[in-house]
Amino acid sequence: MSAEREQMGRKMPRRQALFPNVRRSPYFELTEREGAELYMTYNHMYMPIGYGRDPREEYRALTAGVTLWDVGAERQTELRGPDASAFADYLCTRDLSDLAVGACRYTLVCDDDGLVMTEPIVLMPFEDTVWISHGDVDLELWARGLAAGSRYDVEVRDPDVAPMQLQGPRSSDVMREVAPEAALLKYYRCAPVEIAGVPCIVSRTGWSGEHGYEVFPLDSGRAADVWRALREAGGPYDLMVTGPNLSRALEHGITDTHYFVNCGMDAYEAGRGRLVDLDHGPFVGEDALRASSSLGQRRHSVGLLADEDLPVLEEYWPVLAGAEEVGSVLWTAYSFALEHPAAIALLSASVSEGDDVVISYPGGAAKATVTSLPFVS
Repeated sequence: MSAEREQMGRKMPRRQALFPNVRRSPYFELTEREGAELYMTYNHMYMPIGYGRDPREEYRALTAGVTLWDVGAERQTELRGPDASAFADYLCTRDLSDLAVGACRYTLVCDDDGLVMTEPIVLMPFEDTVWISHGDVDLELWARGLAAGSRYDVEVRDPDVAPMQLQGPRSSDVMREVAPEAALLKYYRCAPVEIAGVPCIVSRTGWSGEHGYEVFPLDSGRAADVWRALREAGGPYDLMVTGPNLSRALEHGITDTHYFVNCGMDAYEAGRGRLVDLDHGPFVGEDALRASSSLGQRRHSVGLLADEDLPVLEEYWPVLAGAEEVGSVLWTAYSFALEHPAAIALLSASVSEGDDVVISYPGGAAKATVTSLPFVS
């Protein structure tokens, strides 16, 4: 290798190679400075998910301290206009007819067959404006198509909003430093505030099961200023910049859009029947979900505790009961709370809590016990 090529090799970042046709969030360079080296593509954007640390260190920061995440890839499908609330009520499985300004609600969006597309948080930050804050799905296109052929007076768009999450038991201490009024928000509430002089919406929500907030700067051109303000305010509390923590989410039974894709899974099989209000219709998927609720479940989502370490999940793994294949593992991580490899699987309703099964993965197999969700209350 020539001296020039050797010098170039030393300058190459540790992170994986990225591509110019995938968007970055306003915090991308800031996360690189923090050591981001592993990304996933999410809503056609890069989301940093790994910083080269011991996962136990990040887990400890989330459960005992405070963490800051770049989740700019978590997009908002904005509904604006006189019928914004009514159209949101039609799109989603929960009754949103009483959603008021400053309220948030966890719900599902299903297709006409009742199959889960995403499990978003719906926010109403302003009058006649609803945000459906969703996972990795082209929800804006779906909503645009439905709105175009409907009677609803509503505009559908992807607004210039790139959120970040502040999560962990010390998150309220950090928030109090930059926006004291936001630190007082009740669970599933949101409010407009200014952080570092930048107008934001802050919600008392998040993907961790811990005390936490989502911060939505209303100007991506100045969003990095909000990040820096939170980063600086978190210094005395040992704030750690991380990605979303799969281990803690799994322990709380929290999944993501990726849990549902390619599985033909309806709301009841996903264990989300509580998010379906069959009597608030009409809504998309209502007839199919009504039929499913009356027929009973063929499959259900359960937890699995494995007897040995599991590899990284790169594809769905078959689950066997004896010689019979009874379903698939769709979500897995190591539980630090239980000190056990754990998984969430979609299995036949004939498999019950306490049953022993075998997880078949490439190159091996692991015995596991079926358990209920969540793993940790």
